[in-house]
Amino acid sequence: MNTACTRKRRRRPARRETLARSSRSLGTSQNRPARVCVISPSGYGLYHPESRQPFGGAEVQLFLLTRELSADPEFQVSALTTVNGTEGIEQFGSLRLITRVGQKRLGADGTPTVRGAVSAFVDMYRTLRAVGADVYLHAGAGVEVGAYALICHLLRRRFIFVVASAGDVAAGPPNVCGPLKWLYPLGVRMADAIVLRTEEQRAMLRAQFGCDGLVIRTGHAVPLRPSPLTVKSTILWVGRMHPVKQPEVFLDLAAQMPKEQFVMVASRDETHSALCATIRSRAGRLSNVVLKEDVPWTEVGRFFEEAKLFVNTSTYEGFPNTFVQAALQAIPILSWTVDPDRVLARHRIGVCAAGAFERLLESTKELCDNDVLRSEMGNRAGAYAREYHALSHTTGRFKTLIKSLLRPG
Repeated sequence: MNTACTRKRRRRPARRETLARSSRSLGTSQNRPARVCVISPSGYGLYHPESRQPFGGAEVQLFLLTRELSADPEFQVSALTTVNGTEGIEQFGSLRLITRVGQKRLGADGTPTVRGAVSAFVDMYRTLRAVGADVYLHAGAGVEVGAYALICHLLRRRFIFVVASAGDVAAGPPNVCGPLKWLYPLGVRMADAIVLRTEEQRAMLRAQFGCDGLVIRTGHAVPLRPSPLTVKSTILWVGRMHPVKQPEVFLDLAAQMPKEQFVMVASRDETHSALCATIRSRAGRLSNVVLKEDVPWTEVGRFFEEAKLFVNTSTYEGFPNTFVQAALQAIPILSWTVDPDRVLARHRIGVCAAGAFERLLESTKELCDNDVLRSEMGNRAGAYAREYHALSHTTGRFKTLIKSLLRPG
């Protein structure tokens, strides 16, 4: 991706006029590129690492998808994201990044209000109409899913909803609440297509919402094979400092294995500042733990290159990016409770402790002590990831889906 960008800052009406002009200039010929807009409110930090704006795994997948799609002349791609500062339009090569200031739709208790939601809906309707895409795509549960689906229906455009985690399709998702929570299931059912990351999520979608979806797995670029001289010596954890991620469990593991070197690549979560402070304090007291905070996405890969084991301590996930990143580097995966579609067990690329700390500890010790077992498991992990999670393959499936939605009739 071309990191040099041309910035065009405008007040909001001018920005919409610019968007509308650029959309109209493309014409209506069937031979023109398919116009795709990826809505990623929390994705700005991936395009501008210097902003230190936090993001999650769903945003990473959308970021990778926009880069791959925009490299194909059959697609014209925009990414719509939210900032706290000035709105504008930037070009990253053939990818157009549109920044907007989010509307305040939350009440004092942190849940959406009707008045705030109406204002935000009108603002987003005007924005999406000005963007002028044929297909809009969004990942993750929230009342905004219903808003996007309704807006796309009014604009006669297609809407793709991407399930970000198992919680999105579980009974009563915990992250959708308040008087407008009914908008989320409405949006799911109105979506022109639903993309899921696992077959388990697909079954949950059918049970909870009575509709079907398409499984497109988490994708990452296949790296060059690591040099045989690369020393893999660390036990790695990568994630947000959030209660769902349970970073304290990783520190419990490090405390029980003082002879091993543990590396923690953690992103701050301002809504859980007390947990962040606790993790910093505990990590500082453990001589075998190195804590790295807010590492830019482009630099995270080197920590996987140096790791011999990867540990995930989340209570639930979608299909973690970190599973694919570890597997592509031939690293066995040790998981607290997450094993999507039972890939760790079925492909023998890791161990799921099913929430039992003693099993997590014993499995970690066994793999540290047994080089042959660790190597065999790692080699299987690499083969699995290259076959099922290559970014070129997963992007190809998105391209096919988008084209199918734009066929006449």
